[in-house]
Amino acid sequence: RVVGGTQATHGSHPWLVSMQNRGSHFCGGAILTESWVLTAAHCFPSLSEFLGGVLVLVGEFDLRVEEDEQVFKIKSVSVHEKYSPAFPMNYDVALVELDHHITMGWLYSIGARVTPICLPQPDLKIPPWTNCAVAGWGKTKEGRLSTVLREVHLGLVEQAKCKYTLRTIISSFAKQKQRLSNAGMTVLCAGPEEGGRDACQGDSGGPLVCPTGSGNGNWVALGITSWGKGCGRSWGRNSRRTPSKRGSPGIFTDVRMLLPWIKQKLRQCSVRDGLLSENQGWIRNPSLPNTHYDNNLCLWSIIVPPGYSILLEFEHFDVENDSSCLYDRLTAMLLFSSDINRTGQ
Repeated sequence: RVVGGTQATHGSHPWLVSMQNRGSHFCGGAILTESWVLTAAHCFPSLSEFLGGVLVLVGEFDLRVEEDEQVFKIKSVSVHEKYSPAFPMNYDVALVELDHHITMGWLYSIGARVTPICLPQPDLKIPPWTNCAVAGWGKTKEGRLSTVLREVHLGLVEQAKCKYTLRTIISSFAKQKQRLSNAGMTVLCAGPEEGGRDACQGDSGGPLVCPTGSGNGNWVALGITSWGKGCGRSWGRNSRRTPSKRGSPGIFTDVRMLLPWIKQKLRQCSVRDGLLSENQGWIRNPSLPNTHYDNNLCLWSIIVPPGYSILLEFEHFDVENDSSCLYDRLTAMLLFSSDINRTGQ
């Protein structure tokens, strides 16, 4: 993939997966939870034909080597209802549900760590030209796929410049120009104007990961590799070139704009009551709806590994409408490892 990039260090992208159709890599993806993978909608143009031979490989590095990677079949694929393959390919996002759970943590069998990638907050601001990274097994130029995992660092492009560049590479048809003007763009751009560094075919679906800027070393999946005009072409002077010679930065689905859809789909997953999955999940009162629960105490313990933080979002409270009610309440307590007899809590 990675035009102008380098071979990645083994284990440096612990959230990355390879999706393969009958033994051939075709798209990447990012682990969100032990059961769900984030990828691009265009990776699945025909769900009925495609899914029978598709496998998801976790912990892969060199496609030529038979390693002890984790291999999964696909249980389901959710493609965004507004996805359109027409320019500028808005809502290019999909969620893949695996047939069994990913084993997280340090895996001696593959000599690397397997972890989920974090989703960004909706209001996360990352300055233009922030150095973000993409990795994959895609083409290293407009040619053959790479057999080993490669990575490239790309600077974010200002959104106004991104949109202007898109205008330079569309056809002259008024309908396409009108679509670009009217559509709420769900894409962002990354890559240098002079070209030379880019994603390429085969990297689709993999995440564009960026540092959060908090100085804690955390990365978030800001984008999903979607498309581009050529691979690594220069695009800074597109207006001076004939249409066939023009290029573009890498075009990525903006994950921040699609967080409501992603979170809604993840809520439908089979997280057991009282259990939070590795990266994110859904916990709720275990009582059945419309039943009397006798003011029972519901308690959940969420373990956060050292060096990580946790975000709790509360969406709904079902409080009794009674002035004498004394027991409907929520209490959050923070315990450190020194307070309890459990390491890493």
